[in-house]
Amino acid sequence: MTALFPNTDLRLIDEIATTAGTPFYLYDASVLRGRLDALRAALPQVDFFYSLKSNPNLSVTRVLHGHGAGCEVSSLLELETSLQAGATPERILMVGPGKSETELVRAIELGIKAIVVESAHELTQIDALARQQGRVQNIALRVNPDFHAGGAKLNMSGRPTQFGIDQSELPDVLKQAESCAHLQLCGLHAYMGTRILTHETVVANVGNILNLATEVVSSLKAPLDFVDVGGGFGIPYYDGETELDLDALGQAVTPLVQSFGATHPKTRVVIELGRYLSGPSGQFVTRVQQTKSSKGEHFAVCDGGSNVHVAAAGQGFLRKNFPIRLLRDGKAEIDDEAAQPWTLTGPLCTPQDVIGKSVLMATPQVGDLISIGQSGAYGPTASPVNFLGFGAPAEVMIDGTELRLVRSRDTVEARLAVQQPSDLRLAAHANPSTSHAPAALADLYSSATGNGLEGTPFSDPCLERLTGLQTLFRETGARLDRDPESWTALWENPTVRALTTIGVPEKFNGFPLRDSGLGISDCPYGLHVAMVERLARFDANCILSLPGPSLSGGAVLATGTDAQIARFFDGYRFGPQGTFFAVTEPDAGSDASNGRSTLGLKDGKLVLNGVKTLVGGIARADIGLFFAHIEETGRMGLVMIAPSDAPDCVKIERLGTNGLRGADLCQMTLTDFPVTQDMILGSGGRSLRDGFMAINGVFERNRPMVAAMALGSGRGLIELMLEDPTRLPAYQDLLASHTALLVQLVKVIRAQENRRPKVQDISKVKMQAVSFVDQVVRRITDQDPMRFLQDAELRRRCRDVKAFEYMEGTSNIHLLNAYRSYTAGVDQ
Repeated sequence: MTALFPNTDLRLIDEIATTAGTPFYLYDASVLRGRLDALRAALPQVDFFYSLKSNPNLSVTRVLHGHGAGCEVSSLLELETSLQAGATPERILMVGPGKSETELVRAIELGIKAIVVESAHELTQIDALARQQGRVQNIALRVNPDFHAGGAKLNMSGRPTQFGIDQSELPDVLKQAESCAHLQLCGLHAYMGTRILTHETVVANVGNILNLATEVVSSLKAPLDFVDVGGGFGIPYYDGETELDLDALGQAVTPLVQSFGATHPKTRVVIELGRYLSGPSGQFVTRVQQTKSSKGEHFAVCDGGSNVHVAAAGQGFLRKNFPIRLLRDGKAEIDDEAAQPWTLTGPLCTPQDVIGKSVLMATPQVGDLISIGQSGAYGPTASPVNFLGFGAPAEVMIDGTELRLVRSRDTVEARLAVQQPSDLRLAAHANPSTSHAPAALADLYSSATGNGLEGTPFSDPCLERLTGLQTLFRETGARLDRDPESWTALWENPTVRALTTIGVPEKFNGFPLRDSGLGISDCPYGLHVAMVERLARFDANCILSLPGPSLSGGAVLATGTDAQIARFFDGYRFGPQGTFFAVTEPDAGSDASNGRSTLGLKDGKLVLNGVKTLVGGIARADIGLFFAHIEETGRMGLVMIAPSDAPDCVKIERLGTNGLRGADLCQMTLTDFPVTQDMILGSGGRSLRDGFMAINGVFERNRPMVAAMALGSGRGLIELMLEDPTRLPAYQDLLASHTALLVQLVKVIRAQENRRPKVQDISKVKMQAVSFVDQVVRRITDQDPMRFLQDAELRRRCRDVKAFEYMEGTSNIHLLNAYRSYTAGVDQ
């Protein structure tokens, strides 16, 4: 029998109540992982998906996905939650009888594992939307079978229902699906019912569904990728209920799965579970506010009731009690002699607000805590949290020794803020020239893959899969403005991790692209530039905050020994590694030949001295390169240093900036930093010219990245403005300019790939990109000054793009080289 309450220190619950307030939910991550482990042990050949509807908390989802579960979603928020939790599109299923067009479009953009189709009409709708995007979308058909589940507390199939396609209609729908050019049938789905506690019922369901799948597959031209046999595993809530016998279930279901697999080796059996995974992990804690007796019945009025835990209130089924205990001073009060029946209520003005009826317990006192077990599923998000204005409760997670607030309590201010009135522009009153703005906007967006961009990196399908990072980048970008350490939220995402380590040699890369869900195993230079442009649409701040190899990694690969390459890149086997490329000095700019940093002898030993100003997270960097004059030879040298090797010789100060704070501008001062010969790249014997020639390609390949960031930032600002489609006419010319500049950038990329880069062309497109984003900012402030003043994100991102002007500053040695090349008429 599974414990009805997680094994949590009761004193800790008391401390959480004091710190976070009540009511709150407390989830135990170890229980979540343990439930999934037990399922895998019993059913090793089954692929498990977590149904977010039971508890869509981001941290709960992250724990289960991080432990190997896929995600089954039923709304746009659940879809975005799955992505933020780290799920790749290939591990997401979307279900639901009434999916909106917005939800379907997003799912198709991402290319999720499958959209589960619930009707013939939805089949036609998804095909049309996929055709508009030029995609082929995987689908599964949900079947409402002729059989039903006898042991389910709530039957959802085998009867008249809004869910799925009747089995009798399945042959016609299969023919329809075959005729849809933009759909690929890859799965079958059936969900019989919920809260099943007898393993015999589950076994019968699985057998019936697999038999149905065998019948369906016989009429198909290709095998299915998966058969989703539903789930519905229950957990015991009430007296007399027993835990589902997982061992017996596994012993009976495994032969069915093996037999099906023997005849359908390419088809995986999937089970989706929500309550079974999340329910036992959680407990609900509320505080007693008042006690009273009325007409012979004892009442304890608590600060949380059916408004935040409707399942415990029993609405929708027979009123019974969840597991309940009284907590006082960090202990569970158990006093059988003094125990009396108590009715536990919430604070609502309705007699239905009862979360425990006739609960036998010691006499509660004001301030005591009431804990309700088995509460990790269908809690706050399934409850009327806004009734009477109390709002959603706090949610807390314990994970080993870590304790985190994973959802803040609703505040009065936030709930009032979303009710402030704003103008509603009705379609009937729209200007005729803009009444079809959404369609026109879609046409303009799709034009980015035309006008010379077809077949280029900017039309690569994997770029659309980056869209799932948009919310993460926008939210993290705002946090970076306040705290440069917020970059860690980006690193937690597996796709971002893989993007961060592009350029790391394969043998050192612990986070390869093939594990990212982007559908690629390597990233050519042109695609890398295109990815930077796409991500900059979301927030360029985030790109600059990521701890990748950047310029320094390219320089090490160009000039370093095998040992130096290994030393520089080895950290990427296990986690993030910040790097830096220290060239710019406060008085000399980025022309290294004018720098004053020196590598010389002191007491017979090599030491490095100098001051550098640089971006890229130097305050958190692990290793990097430092340009300096070698006093003995008078030549320039690149020295690989790890600040942690001699912390007393390094001083790093963060500098204030007016934009792109994620880049984390810092000043590094080295004082007698000890150096050995094996830290000097290229032995330090090259001339300045030879040294620059050795890494010139690294610089020239990086500069189009800056152009891409500028172009993406400008496009992102336009897209922010076009959240109101009526603004389209004011920005249509800028969208066209953006596309035209991408065409020019493609030419630069191709020249790089053909090893014939022209410095003047690189500088030209970079300066044009900077000019473009400046035009966008001016247009916004001229055309929409009120939106600019009212929208904090818009103001921040407009401010950030001004920093690109610094990146093309006249002190930049590459701009000087480009000027020299242009005036001499010589390609470099």
